[in-house]
Amino acid sequence: MKIRASREAGNTLLVVLLITGMLVAATGTYLDLIMQEHSTVKRSLSWNAAMPMAEAGIEEVLSHLNRNTNNYLADGWTTNYARERTLGHGSYSVSFSGNPGSLVLITSTGSITTATSVISRTVRVTALTRKDFKFPGLSVVINFGGTFHADSYDSGDTNASTLGMYDKTKAGDQARIESPGTGFDLGGNATVAGFVASGPKGTVTSSGSTSVGDRSWVRSNKKGIQPGHFTNDCTFTFPAVQAPYDSGDLPGTNNVSGTNYDYVLDAGQYYASNLNSTVYGGTMLVKDTSTIYVTGNIALNKIVFAPGARLDFYVGAPAITFAPTLVGATAPQFTIFALPSCLSLTLNSSTVFYGLIYAPSTDLVAAGGAQISGAIVGKSFHCNGTFDFHFDLAFNKPRTDPPVKILSWTEL
Repeated sequence: MKIRASREAGNTLLVVLLITGMLVAATGTYLDLIMQEHSTVKRSLSWNAAMPMAEAGIEEVLSHLNRNTNNYLADGWTTNYARERTLGHGSYSVSFSGNPGSLVLITSTGSITTATSVISRTVRVTALTRKDFKFPGLSVVINFGGTFHADSYDSGDTNASTLGMYDKTKAGDQARIESPGTGFDLGGNATVAGFVASGPKGTVTSSGSTSVGDRSWVRSNKKGIQPGHFTNDCTFTFPAVQAPYDSGDLPGTNNVSGTNYDYVLDAGQYYASNLNSTVYGGTMLVKDTSTIYVTGNIALNKIVFAPGARLDFYVGAPAITFAPTLVGATAPQFTIFALPSCLSLTLNSSTVFYGLIYAPSTDLVAAGGAQISGAIVGKSFHCNGTFDFHFDLAFNKPRTDPPVKILSWTEL
């Protein structure tokens, strides 16, 4: 009987131990699940919290761009436009690239620090900033030769343009030809429907059949400069162009709506050592607002703009000859920015250019028959043969569009 009781007690003990082990295992598994769930929830909360951190960096840059439309180095921003901030258990690191009046690329990484790791999320925003600079017309050291004609129009006024383009029948007399130096001579056969200006104490002289004044003065072929159409108040200073970035996407060949293009730009920042491809006639399509920086040769024959698209074209080669036909673009849609490394820029004979040429460190040359509708800033300007300049008054008006327009917002 004692042996039987002992066996029964042993079996009972074994069962108790098995049940206890199962309960301990179940409890351990349950606790492990709870810990995993806690870790997952905590990671999820940290993941969600990292996005507002990244957005805080984006918001700081947007606020900076809104306040300082012409000077991105203001408010303590460094030359590489980067900043880091810590907010509680989180932080963000944000930077941007681009120049005033062009596309700006903003990259912000928000981070949350936990007991075991750092959780980060990165957002990239492409924004279009407003051109707040006012350009008075043709602002350079001037050397005219041959036949020169200047007048004005307004691409933003249907009464002073046709579909935003220059129309001779609607031309005005608000062109301004100016040089910050001691002055210049309008010799030969120059006609300026508007104004001329020199630097302080300077003068502008005229000879031959030169005529400067309002429409009635010019149309009646009166010689010389009409009283009130010369001033010596030209003291402009224009900052040198900075490279917008040092790398970017390479524009690629594409077929759009049945047409092949050597280069297609679609709402991005592009970088190329040259644009030499002429497989499809040296053509470029600006499908959406874009920036391109080219450090070498350019062999474009045609640039086609989609409706409303804008192109900021940075050139850095020592000497550029530029002669593409522009299709679908009014002057405010296209800007050439010439870096200080670009010493000369030539418009070929019979080139018809719509846009702004901003090249304060560059000598500009227009061959015979060339026409520019827009505005020009350069180191010097020389024209050979016949040259027509039509100043777009839209470049000298206050802007009413928002300082910054968001084009894309993407999580990387």
